[in-house]
Amino acid sequence: MIRKNHIDLIIGQILARPRTYLALVAGLAFFAFLPALNVEADFDLEGFYPDDAETIVEFQRISDEFGRDDTSIIVAFRHDSLFTNEHLYRIKRLSEDLEMLPYTKEVRSLWNIREFVRSDDGSLSTDKYLSDDDLDKVQTGENATGRILDDIRSRMLNDPFVYGTFLGSDGTATAIYINLDEQENTFSNRRELISRLEDKLESYRQHYDINVTGLPYFRTQYVETLNREILLYVSVASLLIIIILWLLFRTVIGVLLPISIVWVTILFVVAVLVMTGGHFEIMSSTIAPILLCVGVADSIHMLSKYQDLRLDNKSKKRSLEETILVLGSATLLTSITTAIGFMTLMTSDVMPMRRFGLYTALGVLIAFAVTIFVLPSVLQLIKTRMPVEDKSKVFFRKIGSLLSSTHRTARNHYRIVVSITLLVTALFSIGITQLKTNSRVFDDIGESSHLIQQSRFLDEHIAPQFPLEIIIDTGKEDGAYDPDLLRRIEQLHNMLGEYDEISQSISFATLIKRVDQVMRDHQEDTVPDSRQLVAQYDLLLDLTGASGPSRMNDFENRQTRVIARAYDVGSYRINQMRDDLKPRLDALFPESSVTLTGSTILSADLTGNIVSALTWSIGLAFLFISVIMALLFRNAKLVIISLLPNLIPLIITAGFMGFAGIDIRPSTAVIFTIAFGIAVDDSIHYLARFRMETLRGSDLRQAVKNTTIHTGRAIILTSIILLAGFGVLGTSSFESNMLMGLLTCLTILTALLADLLFLPALIYWMNPDITAGQASALNGKQSVPSEFQRAELSQV
Repeated sequence: MIRKNHIDLIIGQILARPRTYLALVAGLAFFAFLPALNVEADFDLEGFYPDDAETIVEFQRISDEFGRDDTSIIVAFRHDSLFTNEHLYRIKRLSEDLEMLPYTKEVRSLWNIREFVRSDDGSLSTDKYLSDDDLDKVQTGENATGRILDDIRSRMLNDPFVYGTFLGSDGTATAIYINLDEQENTFSNRRELISRLEDKLESYRQHYDINVTGLPYFRTQYVETLNREILLYVSVASLLIIIILWLLFRTVIGVLLPISIVWVTILFVVAVLVMTGGHFEIMSSTIAPILLCVGVADSIHMLSKYQDLRLDNKSKKRSLEETILVLGSATLLTSITTAIGFMTLMTSDVMPMRRFGLYTALGVLIAFAVTIFVLPSVLQLIKTRMPVEDKSKVFFRKIGSLLSSTHRTARNHYRIVVSITLLVTALFSIGITQLKTNSRVFDDIGESSHLIQQSRFLDEHIAPQFPLEIIIDTGKEDGAYDPDLLRRIEQLHNMLGEYDEISQSISFATLIKRVDQVMRDHQEDTVPDSRQLVAQYDLLLDLTGASGPSRMNDFENRQTRVIARAYDVGSYRINQMRDDLKPRLDALFPESSVTLTGSTILSADLTGNIVSALTWSIGLAFLFISVIMALLFRNAKLVIISLLPNLIPLIITAGFMGFAGIDIRPSTAVIFTIAFGIAVDDSIHYLARFRMETLRGSDLRQAVKNTTIHTGRAIILTSIILLAGFGVLGTSSFESNMLMGLLTCLTILTALLADLLFLPALIYWMNPDITAGQASALNGKQSVPSEFQRAELSQV
């Protein structure tokens, strides 16, 4: 147990060496600057899962076996007269230009795709669909009616490996695929490649509305946008907070000291992030605004307390000692409860949530440590007597008047206030039943953004780019050659075609039927009846060097792959489809092991993880903070009173999301943890001050009034800061950040009303008696707290 002499020693150490501690913080900031400069941002769907997660292990195994589905940048456009010499030759020149880009493995377009043909000797071979000879014939008039190009287009449209990949919209839209070298697929290399790509596309944009998409392109542009957003968050939030601090304190020290403390805190956290191998992503990018708010709130509490003590004509030394004693313990407690709220996110299997919780919790504790050492040290060294200008007293008087009115309402109508609050909360709880968990691959970017619009072009004119893959493991070598299996795969294609969310699907069965048509020169679209014939066709495919077989079967032909293209409809619908497909797949392939995978499945699997993480996070936070409240107040009624105002903001925010149709996803799920931490901080400040007032001998009315007016002032000021900080997120081009900002602001406003109106009304209603046993719990048999104990309990 920490005794008075221990606390005096700590305070004495802080005040005895102000220059030493300031130099230490400055030195650490200097050494943190270099790693912080090297911070990077990235987006990786696989990074949402632990490395040993079953979903990731299976996805990587299949990627190693069949190749990855996320290594292509896609350039797509359309023209009503695409199949003319002018446009086809322009596509050829563009493809050749793109082949000159760095870090590329190959470029595939209409000009280098091939069709199967039967040679004169009866063997299978491949020819390019497009050739210079054919276009020269058209150019010289040998084919004035364009029958050659019409025939080529018709053959391409009937090829399942061309239509929906390289060609779409009845032959008026095309896509060019830039396949990246997997070993060179890094953010810096992609950024250089995309920069050069944009330069090469510039001259072609006068002819076409060119759309660039694909997961590598999206990841890179996502990171570029995220970097700009982070800088914007910190800049705008800092500016708003500086303005608010000036309106509150009207002194240079009252502005520079709090903002400098949070800037140093953010620097330390970013440095730790880099040194531990982390990077910025959609959730961790919001750490800076959160720390800006939390850090400044700590400073406001301590500056306000110091100002009050100086106005009571206490010496600078005594004022600083009491400020550290009173607010140091209070701010430490609120920092711990806030950190606990964020740390509970580490129970999640969603890795961005886990990292967000860890680094934000660390940042909250760093903010406390920097504040407790820097702020008293600076105040001790400066000659200014007051950190607050007299002009700001007008603002504080207005807040005091508002809080007096709030207290009268809570006192005179406490039953009405409590009843209405609980009724409104109950009504919002209905909205919770309408909540659903739903995340999309492109969730973070707003639908109206240029990045998404380019992706939608591919959805509309070619085919969606998100693969939903079905791996059928026959359990025996060459099991994929079984004609009966291939016919059942054909049934699977028809089954997949029943879903509007899937545009097309291909498989080894599709490939074999295509070869059979060519080799037997007939129009019938059927699977061969002979296993030997299927094996022979596969051998012929190997001899042609076609890439199709290696993409469809594994080396032993034991596993075969069905590739479907799905729209980004969200995890909720994908999981519905998966639940519907599973029994049908089991019935269709009873002797085989069937696995669903691909980027679409990775995104959909986040659903259960998010719900589980959210439930555990809130439950653990509620449990830990309940224990802290019980240890702090040692009164059953006060524990209940402390928890109810913290649940109300959560219920109202969740209900609003349900009514507004806002889905739970990684970015919106953490709102509840943030909200709980913020609400608990204010409740702790309020109830600790109420306990102190009661122990001093104040009756219930006077204790509630003093608490509402004095602690309420700090709660309002910190809420203004929080609203400014999170309000900045409401302007984000990332839809998830925008929702996080707006919903957190709603929660802050709700928590403010709950703490300053509902909480005092609830105290009047429940009338807790905390005098019995509380004083003796502080110091054995002593019935009245000592001066030190009263100071230790007081809160601002």
